Amino acid sequence: MSAEKYGKGVHEPYAHGGTVRLGVEDYDGRSHTGISPDEARLLGLRLIKMADEAEGQEW
Repeated sequence: MSAEKYGKGVHEPYAHGGTVRLGVEDYDGRSHTGISPDEARLLGLRLIKMADEAEGQEW
């Protein structure tokens, strides 16, 4: 897969020190965040729901 498989500027998440780490970059630079495993699961489910809703919308 390409280096941008999650979208432009979204980096591969990884686990470190008991948290899920995620890096995102935009025109201002790169940001990192760390969330708990439970928060990561909830975010994943929410993203799936939002993706399903977005597919149902017309451009």
